[in-house]
Amino acid sequence: MKRAYKLLAHKNIFNNMKKYILYTGCLLLLISVHGCDDFLDKPPLDKLVNDESFWVDEVSLRAYAQDFYSTYFVGYAQDYRVFGGYFSGDSYNDDFLLTSDNVSDTNQRLFFPTSNTTGINSVTTLWTDQYRIVRKANVMLEKIPEMSISDEAKNHWTGIAYFFRAMAYSALVKAYGDVPYIDIAVVNAEDYEILYKDRDPQVMVVNKILDDYNYALQNVRNDDGLRQVNKAVVGAFMSRNMLYHATWLKYHGTTVGPSSQPVNNEELSKFFKGAIDGAVSVMESNEYSIGNTYNALFTSESLADNPEIIFYREYTTGIATNALMAYNAKEDQRLGGATIDAIESYLCLDGLPIGQSPLYQGETKPSIENTFIDRDPRIYDTFVDSLRILNSGLFSAASPTGFASKKFLNEEWLLGDSPYITGLLSPADAPVIRYAEVLLNYVEARYEISKIGGEAFSQADLDKSINEIRKRTLTKWAETPSVNRKLPSVTLSGNSLAVNNIVIDDPDRDPSVDPVLWEIRRERRTELMMEGRRSDDLNRWAKFEYLNTGTSNNPNKKVLGAWIDKADYPGISTAVQLFDPENPGATPTEGYISYFSFSSPLRTFVKGDINSERNYLRSIPAAQITIYKDKGYTLTQNPGW
Repeated sequence: MKRAYKLLAHKNIFNNMKKYILYTGCLLLLISVHGCDDFLDKPPLDKLVNDESFWVDEVSLRAYAQDFYSTYFVGYAQDYRVFGGYFSGDSYNDDFLLTSDNVSDTNQRLFFPTSNTTGINSVTTLWTDQYRIVRKANVMLEKIPEMSISDEAKNHWTGIAYFFRAMAYSALVKAYGDVPYIDIAVVNAEDYEILYKDRDPQVMVVNKILDDYNYALQNVRNDDGLRQVNKAVVGAFMSRNMLYHATWLKYHGTTVGPSSQPVNNEELSKFFKGAIDGAVSVMESNEYSIGNTYNALFTSESLADNPEIIFYREYTTGIATNALMAYNAKEDQRLGGATIDAIESYLCLDGLPIGQSPLYQGETKPSIENTFIDRDPRIYDTFVDSLRILNSGLFSAASPTGFASKKFLNEEWLLGDSPYITGLLSPADAPVIRYAEVLLNYVEARYEISKIGGEAFSQADLDKSINEIRKRTLTKWAETPSVNRKLPSVTLSGNSLAVNNIVIDDPDRDPSVDPVLWEIRRERRTELMMEGRRSDDLNRWAKFEYLNTGTSNNPNKKVLGAWIDKADYPGISTAVQLFDPENPGATPTEGYISYFSFSSPLRTFVKGDINSERNYLRSIPAAQITIYKDKGYTLTQNPGW
């Protein structure tokens, strides 16, 4: 158990309260005697950064930097809806079907937004919050050189400031592409040329981000105390964000739409190398490793000693807890459920895709039980392998798609009927970033850079990454520990990968994606399922066409659930609708669970059409454009908005 925080109880607490009231009264009397001017002229409490007496030592710097943490290390958050991006909290993706069809809901992604004032594009918080962080980091960078601390300390804290500035600009670039780049702390109120400068090119800003990360990687301490940013945290986020920027610029160019221009390989190689350098710094630290756990990464009361965790958010009963456990325990998962498309992306136990493996039993009799036989062992730690249909009259703790999540469920707490599995009571720590993702960032960046002039991709790259992850030996819930499962290692075989001397040839592979890269992306999808990464991945790969849902009369697997035969479930509610792709117009008794019934098309993305392509970037907030215009300046809008 974590350290308990106890309330102090003293016998004389009431007497102390009386003394406090008396003291306060005397203080107010003194203020009235001496006048109000001096009292009111004190600097505001929120302007501490301008108080030179504050910038004196590392204690001050550490206190100042803690405000950054709440912006970027939210973990599972502390709410009932978005969970910091985990579970239902990701945006556009093909893994998870959200049940709301309210397009004004910023957590709702059934439809792409249709204008720059609809849904997610009306929200200006991201813009203003990230520029607040930029200014805060710039203030820190301005103050540190004047402080009387050691050079080592100055370098470390300068690296911390650069790290968080890189995080802020990464968030801005991901959302908006080109953004105004400002690297000074205090801008004169009359200096409109800086205050109202137009957006800088994305490639230029990404170069600045890379510079910031590189400085931080070289100067931030290897260890700066419990749950404080260290070199490994810098390297991990550098690998994540530089991979994003490099691939986005490779597959999109300088922006979206017909005005986009290709980015040269020299620039792209520099950005891919940044991702590789960040990952390698973590890998070569020898501080992290893949263990024989998976579910425990997301459901443990303490992650302090887990070798896969690079950084985590701590939750403690009575201090801060979360609600994610409840949505994976006894409560119905009404926010949404996994799609059949996500379930089918998992390999079979022989390391082959379901369309190639002789082990797959979900084709001839596609029940949920058969679908889960002999699959990638991570699927058993991520989903319940028995049917749980919402509003069916038969199941509790159910999902709209029939696939109930259990990735965030502590099974011992469930069986012990712990209070942690209800409401907002879970003290399970949240992994903010973990080692497996770093390995996946590394292998993808290595493959991508090899295709634009970098060192050839090799078996060693696979052995350091995917094959390292596949060393996990997992036991399916409720089976004896002697029944262990693991996926076979992959080997390079020409332009493909192979397992046990069988070349992987997925009949469902996107033909525009190289076979090796397809399998790298698959490994990433299944390893990081429901961890908030899929939307970013589809965006940076320019693959929003994967999100197309079909129509209300002919939906596809991106919005469908488990296949069932109603005859197997006597008494099932007529509210459970099914869809049979062989007979789209029928009302079948066998088929995929189809939770929605719409009278209009769902998500439709047309590659090359600016009305679709524009969705890879948010519109620049209208409020910001108006502020510029009122001052006689122009803040340009993104293409298509």
